[in-house]
Amino acid sequence: MRVTTNSFNNDLRHNITMLAERQLRLQQQVSTGHRIDSASDDPNAMRRVLDLRNEQGHLRQYQDNITILRENTNMVYSTVQGLKKLSDRASEIAVVADGTKGPSALNAYAKEVDQLIEEAFRMANSKHRNVYIFSGTKGTTEAYTATRNSDNQITAVTFGGNTNSTKIDIASHSTVEANYSAEGTNGVFKTNVAGTDFIKNLIDLRTELSDAASATSTPTDKATALSNIKGTVLSNLDLSELNFIDHFSSIGAKLSRLETSETITNQQIAAVEPLISNEIDVDLADTLVRLNEIQNAYTAALQSGSSLLRTSLLDFLQ
Repeated sequence: MRVTTNSFNNDLRHNITMLAERQLRLQQQVSTGHRIDSASDDPNAMRRVLDLRNEQGHLRQYQDNITILRENTNMVYSTVQGLKKLSDRASEIAVVADGTKGPSALNAYAKEVDQLIEEAFRMANSKHRNVYIFSGTKGTTEAYTATRNSDNQITAVTFGGNTNSTKIDIASHSTVEANYSAEGTNGVFKTNVAGTDFIKNLIDLRTELSDAASATSTPTDKATALSNIKGTVLSNLDLSELNFIDHFSSIGAKLSRLETSETITNQQIAAVEPLISNEIDVDLADTLVRLNEIQNAYTAALQSGSSLLRTSLLDFLQ
């Protein structure tokens, strides 16, 4: 078979080009530490990597969701703790306010309850990350607006939020309600059960104490006011306190669930990362050995090609 000089030249250039490409690829693998830079490097492995990274992205989103939910839930929990303290003090005042207390003592109690009302109103409008936590899904709207009298005392509050709640994914096929509401079936300040309106209960307590302490009140009016405190007001404060205790239980259970989900999600993320690494990372020692082999082959090809290409027809005629 006759082999032309052009055929040799073409084969030499082709082989040198292939060696140069393999050398470049190995050099890139050594410098980046990655075996795969594009889908053409290993289509099957790239598909597995994309699937794993998609799973990893979902897990990280679940992780972020859990973090935000825990922050919000902890904020609500601490607020309910504060409300429970206000409720305890209001109940103490309702218990000690009786006919043995003079007008000055009852008036002092009324002023203290007035401060409890202001603090409860402030807590109802608590914000986290610039969102009102007790407004349901209307996070940019205050939960309550106050109606005040000429003495700047709160006489009533109006609910401005809603009772809706958004469900947020914390795992595959697992969601948690993200919002809390001051009112509604599961309201923190007021439920659908009569007598659980906490701020109204405080306002009623202050009103009865003020009436009992008023110099214009008759002995009958004073007795009626104190009787109302011992009866309806104290009973309603107890209902509010039970509502707070119920929320302690439900919020505590939610925090426990979030903590468990966060632990599982962190473990899943930790398990996925090595799988991705196994697919795309190079064996550095093996790659360096192959790179050295390719470099030697490339150098040898250049040297032999250079030597042969210098040979002409006259060399064979001599």
